[in-house]
Amino acid sequence: MPPIGDGPTFVPSSYTIGARLGSGQTSHVYQAEHPVFGTVALKLPRPELSARPVLRRMFENEVAITVKLAHRNVVSAYDGFPTGEGAFLALEYCGGGTLDQHLLERGRLPLERCFELVIDVAEGLAHTHSRKVLHRDVKPANVFLTEQGQAKLGDFGTGLFMGEESEERVGTAFYMAPEVFEGRSAGVLSDVYSLGILAYEVIGGERPFVGDSFDALMVAHHTAVPKDLRRLRPGLSNSMARIVAKAMMRDPQKRFASAEEFAKAVRAAAGLPAPGAAAAEPADAPLTGRSSRSDPRAQATSEREAAAKAGARDEDGKREEPKRRGPFGWFRRDK
Repeated sequence: MPPIGDGPTFVPSSYTIGARLGSGQTSHVYQAEHPVFGTVALKLPRPELSARPVLRRMFENEVAITVKLAHRNVVSAYDGFPTGEGAFLALEYCGGGTLDQHLLERGRLPLERCFELVIDVAEGLAHTHSRKVLHRDVKPANVFLTEQGQAKLGDFGTGLFMGEESEERVGTAFYMAPEVFEGRSAGVLSDVYSLGILAYEVIGGERPFVGDSFDALMVAHHTAVPKDLRRLRPGLSNSMARIVAKAMMRDPQKRFASAEEFAKAVRAAAGLPAPGAAAAEPADAPLTGRSSRSDPRAQATSEREAAAKAGARDEDGKREEPKRRGPFGWFRRDK
């Protein structure tokens, strides 16, 4: 297919340009073919970047960051050059579109599918952090789906290497952590907050905080109480709702300490096996994994395991549900 409009003024050698897939702040994205890489998403800087140093730096950052990441849940970079008239970035082509498009088209997804998507994003973000990179704009529009339905975190234009100084307040207000609104530096915990907002939206089918302006959203993130996820999804377990609420806590120190910790908690509550775990289990093995979700004993087991950290124990060693008011007031009593 020919490119839309006049097409790019520069195309790196060995790439054949096809349709324009979309445009962002810093680049136009084209479907392209390469003799070795096959079908790719080719990012080419917008012409105006030559006169806009902040946007130019964002594109350079995206190239520098993306080529350092390699994980099944991160969009792969095949090739790239960060600066000058020959700048480009060739990325893995994800034929399933973006997660926000998927949610818009499909509406509320089956819970099992929701958990799989949330875990994919969390594990991609955990890898990103392990490589000392902050994403700073985790949201469904920056998650890409393969044709097989696997979710991959991408679009690192607002990314930052840990340790680099930045006074910029970047991100998308629907997903931005309260401390970032306040002007404090982004960090791992602010990325975890954005991940929690994404998880709420994927599972609940709507955003937890809404507003018609940046200021209105800032107030909402600081003061509003989101709807109880269990009311939006009646089949959702208490433990899963509690996990999402913890990721969204306003106090950064009360959130999960890492995206990896969050991913493990979601897996446990959903009864999903760890990556690489054997599919078959002996008949007398603990009831966990995909095949056991229809068994009520397995659901009870996984919920108890995931909720163990939140529960106390009485004098006889039996677990008690916490009596304190939970995150956002959702858990004063179980329904």
